[in-house]
Amino acid sequence: MCTSFTLTAHGQTFFARTMDFAFLLDGEPIVMPRGYQWSLQLGGQVTNTYGFVGTGKQLEEFLFIDGVNEKGLTIAELYFSNEAVYCEYTAEKINLAPHELLHWVLGNVADIPDLYQKISRINLVQIETALLGITVPLHFIVTDTTGRCVVIETNRGFIEIKENPIGVMTNSPELEWHVKNIGNYLAARPANFPPATVNGVEVLPFGLGNGTSILPGGLTSPERFVRTVYNKQFVNVGETAEETVNAMFHLLNNATIPKGLMVEDNGQSEYTQYRVVYNVTNGTYYFNPYETQEVFSLQLKKEWLQLKQPRIFAVSKSFTTKTMV
Repeated sequence: MCTSFTLTAHGQTFFARTMDFAFLLDGEPIVMPRGYQWSLQLGGQVTNTYGFVGTGKQLEEFLFIDGVNEKGLTIAELYFSNEAVYCEYTAEKINLAPHELLHWVLGNVADIPDLYQKISRINLVQIETALLGITVPLHFIVTDTTGRCVVIETNRGFIEIKENPIGVMTNSPELEWHVKNIGNYLAARPANFPPATVNGVEVLPFGLGNGTSILPGGLTSPERFVRTVYNKQFVNVGETAEETVNAMFHLLNNATIPKGLMVEDNGQSEYTQYRVVYNVTNGTYYFNPYETQEVFSLQLKKEWLQLKQPRIFAVSKSFTTKTMV
């Protein structure tokens, strides 16, 4: 389970997501230089055109979960259970395991028009990832420096790019269902509803917030989608880009899942392992792991794009405080 959204403010584009999972992925900030060559699970090699920064893990090959490249193309993968449909191997296309698509896009796509042009080369194949021992059902949210947002889904049996001007994505079902479901919550608003007279009796609100009483409060994908659409629409983004990043982390709080609140059938707790915000416009990455309230940031530097090997950044995953003196 995960929640993601885009935001445009101060002439800049931003992206944010939670990464919710039961299996510990232990994602770390990683910078990938230009020209990095990597091997596909089904054979063949890819040489990346673009460098990027994202959250990932070093296995036999690097596995990435989200990232922004030097052109500002930003993408994240989210779980798409019971919906993703993959294909058989075909020699006419680039055959990728579903978990390889994000790395391929970051390394080889400049913006959303470029994505539309290149996605036809790709075939997503039903093949397991060694880390989890399953074929991971995924869909993808993509944005670029223009603020345009699309979703990549395979629920109809082929790779499909869907325009997503709402700029929110959670998990199943497909994007079209989520957008239609928003129609159930059109009355939600920041202001209170006025007092009403019922059979001659004036009924007053308990206090502020009754305009939001219609919003769902659970942790399911549809509920998180609706809340995030509402929160994104009305949040005060602040006066600066830094204040916008801070506001986005506050919005992520509304979709963050602490350990113990959602448990799988096997007893494992699914929780928000990390949250991340990207300033898509200037390539700045803000990373917050579950274990601490601290936010770690880095900006994609030109010298990092020319590294010989990827660079993994270690972050402190322990809760710390600053003592007042």
